[in-house]
Amino acid sequence: MEMPIFSFRLQRWFILVNLIISISSFKLESVSSTPTFGNETDKLSLLAFKKHLVDVPSGILSSWNDSLHFCDWEGVTCSRIFNEERVMVLRLEGQSLGGSLPPIIGNLTFLNELVLSNNNLQGSIPSDIGLLQRMQHLNLSSNSLQGEIPVEITNCSNLMTVDLTRNNLTGQIPFQVGDMSKLIVLRLGGNGLTGVIPFTLGNLSRLQRLSMASNQLEGGIPHDLGRLMSLTHLYLG
Repeated sequence: MEMPIFSFRLQRWFILVNLIISISSFKLESVSSTPTFGNETDKLSLLAFKKHLVDVPSGILSSWNDSLHFCDWEGVTCSRIFNEERVMVLRLEGQSLGGSLPPIIGNLTFLNELVLSNNNLQGSIPSDIGLLQRMQHLNLSSNSLQGEIPVEITNCSNLMTVDLTRNNLTGQIPFQVGDMSKLIVLRLGGNGLTGVIPFTLGNLSRLQRLSMASNQLEGGIPHDLGRLMSLTHLYLG
């Protein structure tokens, strides 16, 4: 028995409609599941940071413009977090950069590594650096930074290395440094730090390198340093 032409055409029509619906649903699903590339907060924070820096002509910051995605800017490394590209590493060492370190740096909340060593940065270390609680490595050595070490830096509980050597830092070493239990390297030499060596350093069971030489520290060496069983290098002269 032959199928009526009308029924055959109707069947083909239904198949075609179902196919179109399926393709449309697939496209919508694909668009909705496509991750957004980049994070506006990180980009704006980097641009604000750039305004506080003084670069040499055609220097490293010349790439920091809209012709490139901010994750492709020189010195910037991103990783995908929650379907967005977030700034994880900022390395601008040895670029003869002047200017200062602005509080806006605290907005880069996924930052894991901040290296600005061997530049000409001045001003103080902003207390907002304590907002970088995912940061593991901080190197601001060989600049002209002034003022005290902000106590808020001890909020960065994941820090493993801190290098602030060869600056113009003054004031006392925060006693709360003993709460930074993951510290492996702590370098504070070559500044104008005063006061005593915090006995709380004895709490840093993972500490391997400790440098506080060439400061204006006073008092004795705390007996608590004898508890640093992982310590291999100690500079206090």
